[in-house]
Amino acid sequence: MLSLCVGMPQALAQSRLVLNDQSATVIPLSGKAEYLSDTSAQLTIQDVLKLSHKFKTTMHTQEMNFGYTDSAIWLKLDLSSEFKTSQNWVLEFQYAYLDDVRFYIVSDQGIETFYSGRDVPVNQWPLASRKPAFPVSFQPGEQSTIYIRGASHAALAMSVNLMTQQAYAKSDTRTLVVLSLYYGMLIALGSYNLLLFIGLRQRIFLLYASFVFTFALAASSMNGIGPLLLWPDVTHASDRVVPTGYSIAATLALMFARRFLNLATFAPRWDKFVLAAIGVWGVCVVATWFTEIPLAFKIMSIQAVLTTVSLLSVGIAAVRLKIPAARIFVLAWALLLVGTSLLAIRNAGLLPSNFFTVYSMQIGSAVEMLLLSFALVAKFNDLKRQKEKAQADLVNTLIEQEKVLETRVAARTAELEQAKSQLEVHVTVDPLTGILNRRGLNKYFEKLKLQTRHEDDAAVVVLIDLDEFKPVNDLYGHEAGDMLLQTLALRMKKQLSDTAGLGRLGGDEFVVLLAGQTVSSIAELEALGETLLAVISEPVTIKPSVRVNVRASIGVSLCQVESHTLSTALRAADAAMYDIKHNGKNGVVVVSESDFPESVTM
Repeated sequence: MLSLCVGMPQALAQSRLVLNDQSATVIPLSGKAEYLSDTSAQLTIQDVLKLSHKFKTTMHTQEMNFGYTDSAIWLKLDLSSEFKTSQNWVLEFQYAYLDDVRFYIVSDQGIETFYSGRDVPVNQWPLASRKPAFPVSFQPGEQSTIYIRGASHAALAMSVNLMTQQAYAKSDTRTLVVLSLYYGMLIALGSYNLLLFIGLRQRIFLLYASFVFTFALAASSMNGIGPLLLWPDVTHASDRVVPTGYSIAATLALMFARRFLNLATFAPRWDKFVLAAIGVWGVCVVATWFTEIPLAFKIMSIQAVLTTVSLLSVGIAAVRLKIPAARIFVLAWALLLVGTSLLAIRNAGLLPSNFFTVYSMQIGSAVEMLLLSFALVAKFNDLKRQKEKAQADLVNTLIEQEKVLETRVAARTAELEQAKSQLEVHVTVDPLTGILNRRGLNKYFEKLKLQTRHEDDAAVVVLIDLDEFKPVNDLYGHEAGDMLLQTLALRMKKQLSDTAGLGRLGGDEFVVLLAGQTVSSIAELEALGETLLAVISEPVTIKPSVRVNVRASIGVSLCQVESHTLSTALRAADAAMYDIKHNGKNGVVVVSESDFPESVTM
């Protein structure tokens, strides 16, 4: 997990995005982040740090969409954390098709860089997600600045959202379910029509199945499913999937329309026009494979527009000529055009983001393919009646495929839940010592509450503060200090039962939590404190031939667990601990909350 610990001078930041406990769970960065266009695409982070004055403020969502450009775009965001506790968020791009995304954290210790995007293998991404995403950790009172560099052969969309982990997990799971259903439907439709071709030997079914599969493959690459799941270790070689895939799909769409509408019989002039277009589109397919990637994308975009216009024109002409199924054909392609248009308008920031605008292309293409599939079934209804047995076999195959799809969706959902559980465990553990962090201690204290049977059930709170830690840290360095903390944490853990909760509040402070039922007397608590003090006082080897001794002040308190939070439960132990420090340090004091009533008031 990334921890932003960058303190940038106030003079370098025009404004800061302030985050606190009342902040929205999803924050679009348009209007908050600043951007810089690197026309040479050669600037390094060191160069950019010298050009802070040249960054421009973004005001609207459409300003984050830079279209087809050879430039690299840099984003700069100043942040200020007013959270009361450590928070873990995620910085997520809203557009999946980005070739090279670099995330920089600049600190006094140097520059740390993280990579994502299609040019980077999935196993090197900070988060394995459809879209470039980076985990970010905020500490109370922290001020930080981040830099992001983006570049792409396709349209460069730098829309970024900053969101909580819960919002990110919910959004990512919902999107994966929707996309799984969408691609499952495409696979089912394509397989169904392929089986129809095998059973009926009608080439139109093969054309339609090829169109569906090619469109699905290109779409999966465009929205990040392909690079994430299908070819995670392939980078540059997959750049051709989108332009060439969509170009082939456009060519197949023209070939399908020609046979579906039977233009050679009902509209010979239009048939010649479509045949000529198919020839030109074949050349475009070859061009998208062999030309430079940016040019291939431009060819693909022109093909997409001209294909839709041509098919709608042919369809309208077919309706006027009263060609069978022409109305369904026009309706199907009109729905796809509406869906893609809504998505484009939404990406430009002119429409709000909701279920229908975000997934408009998927909805439009799904309905379009369903309508065309139904039209094909109606067109060859007589042939299917003659082969009822073959049709029954095909239906059974489709049902089996749907069951397989449901199984895969369920398995993927289970994997996501497991990953979520693992992430939850990760954020409750102190990365340095491997014991609980403050969040983990809070969860453990709440667990003690759930285990109480009576209102007066007690909890044991042990607060441990190392007395000579800072001199060790200053004299031998942070690495030695880290080794000392790790060693002491391991020693204390060995002295505690499996039911005890050992955690690190931060710095050189440790906490032990126990259920009151596990101890029988004050003497037993004193013995526990003395045991911990003894193992802490033993020498620790921090470097070859270098051994150090530290002491500790240990405050032990009993409190009614039902009427406290962890913060209030610590107050009595904290007061006892400071009483030791004021009287010479290196000792153990056991108190109950009644000994310090002013310290435990809720």
